[in-house]
Amino acid sequence: MITAAIFGAAAVSALLAIAADWEERRHPAFYLLKPLTTALILAAALSLAPASGDGYRRCVVIALALSLVGDICLMFEGDGRFAGGLSSFLLAHVGFIVAFLKGVDPGLPPAWTLLPLLYGLGLCAWLLPRAGSLRIPVALYCLVLLGMTLTAALRLHQLGGRPALLAVAGALLFVVSDSSLALRKFAGPYRGAQALILSTYWISIGLIASSV
Repeated sequence: MITAAIFGAAAVSALLAIAADWEERRHPAFYLLKPLTTALILAAALSLAPASGDGYRRCVVIALALSLVGDICLMFEGDGRFAGGLSSFLLAHVGFIVAFLKGVDPGLPPAWTLLPLLYGLGLCAWLLPRAGSLRIPVALYCLVLLGMTLTAALRLHQLGGRPALLAVAGALLFVVSDSSLALRKFAGPYRGAQALILSTYWISIGLIASSV
């Protein structure tokens, strides 16, 4: 009951945050609502009884805390802030990878992951010529993001069950969110970009939090 209320509050906060930054107008309320939404999802993960083991929840919580730091960095303009956000989310993805590998034996992910793998490599090839001084961190980020998707798929393949399915859905939506962010950063603004980036991101980490 408490967890549902926290997730409900996070959904309301997310909608208000998106409205506060509609077409990137950055109403002052956005600077409160954006980190608040992620903090509420983190609180929801902490409130859940861990079905996949406490080690799994601990890694997910750490990754969500790093995502919160990344959120704060990306609220502000400039390559330095973008690099800080990129670094925080890169570490968050490492945390998710460690979580997804809990209780999973070494092995190859299922064949369907070839599709996100090809997509990720194609996105990386498109980004690198445009990334300038951020070329190396962007390449590393792409590889870690792909690793998160593949390990989530491997977890579902081996363990099955609803929690693993939620983790895979969250990982795939993270790819959608980060792709949308990269397109805006390196190709230029487009209509509805912030709403797409934020909605897919918060649904993504909400699903991963629920996988606890």
